[in-house]
Parts: sequence; C-alpha cells; structure tokens
Amino acid sequence: MIEAQTVKPGKERCKAWIYSVINPLLGGLRIEASFLERRNWTFRRYNRDLEFIRPILAFVDYQSRPNWEDFVTSNPAIRIRVEDREARREELRKACNAAFEDLARVTDFRQKVSECLDAFAKETPDRDVSPFHPNVEPQEGVAEIIVNNITELPYHYGPHRFWSRFRDDLMQFRRGPTFENADRAGVELERSNDNLSAELTKLRSELAAEYDIPWAPYYDDSLSLPSR
Repeated sequence: MIEAQTVKPGKERCKAWIYSVINPLLGGLRIEASFLERRNWTFRRYNRDLEFIRPILAFVDYQSRPNWEDFVTSNPAIRIRVEDREARREELRKACNAAFEDLARVTDFRQKVSECLDAFAKETPDRDVSPFHPNVEPQEGVAEIIVNNITELPYHYGPHRFWSRFRDDLMQFRRGPTFENADRAGVELERSNDNLSAELTKLRSELAAEYDIPWAPYYDDSLSLPSR
C-alpha cells in the first residue's frame, strides 16, 4: 500500500494561516494576559462563564474557520497546545464557579454584606444608595467581585463607591481551598497561554522567513493607480 505523502503548504496557504488564524489568536491571548496577570478571572455570575478569557475558537472570524481547521490539522504540535489551553480554561471556569457558590452560601459572608449595605445607606441618606442593579442579589454581586480579585472598580461602575468603602472588610472572605483552587487554575492557564503564544510566534516567524511573508497585511501606495 502506498502511503499518502504530506503536501507542503504554499505561500498563499501560509498567509491565510498567519493573517486569519495566528495573528487573531496572538491578539486574543495578549488581551487575556492583562487579566491573568492581575488574577482577574473575569467570572460572571449570570452565566457562570469567563467573559474575557474566551475559548480559542472565539478569536477566529467565522469566515476563517476553514483556515483554522486546516491550520490545526496541519500543525499537530499547535493543536496539542490548544487542547491543553482549552482544558486549563475549563478548569478555571469550574474552579471560579465552585468558589462563587461556596462563598455566596456562607452565612457570615451574607451577614457582613448586609451590614456593609446598611452602613453605606446610613452614610449617604440623601441619595439612592443601592450599589447594585435591582435584579442582582447584593451577596452575589459582591461574591463575583471577590472571586475576580478586584481591588479597584471603574468610577462608572455602580458599586464603585460601595466597594471602595468596604473592600477591605469583604476581601477577607477570599480565602480557603476553593479560592486556592481557582487561583492555582488561573496560574496554570496563564502558563498554558504563554506556551501557546510562544509556539504561535515561533511558527509565524518561521513561515514568514521561509515564504517571505509580512507578519501582517499592509497597503502599498506605490501599487495604486495614479489619480487623474
């Protein structure tokens, strides 16, 4: 039986890989790095998912999915890195969910949140002081912030003043095995992301050098037709 020979990709195919797969993945991982460095897992209570730490395929445009399939099929080492990264992301998602649910059930925590809300209302009696949306249970809103290890909230964010006032009182609940598991999973994901980014960057450099491909598409004014 004659074994099928692997066809070496050509320049146009490699350009498609770089522009529609590798570059978007590197861009997405770079955004994630800014959150992972701060140990902000971007967990959201309403869907129990990580908002800005997304599945890898979410970084690839729908129209470029065939290029993605070709890319991972043709580069098994990258595929292994991607699979590891996706597994690490799922571990972090589950760990954040466990930490959130455990904290939201703690009686002392729920009581402390209520005390802080009462104190906040007394300190600002002349205005609407509810820091959370009416559809959000305050205990769950605070638990989400704690899971994400957020020390400062943006000024435009509803609970900003409340969190600035009572952050130290409430962050003391960010302890115990479930939070240790979440933080450990986050560190593992960060390591996996770094490994994947390094592999993608290396491959992009190699393909660009071998096929004389720019790292990103550009427009050359010298090729345009002269205006009349």
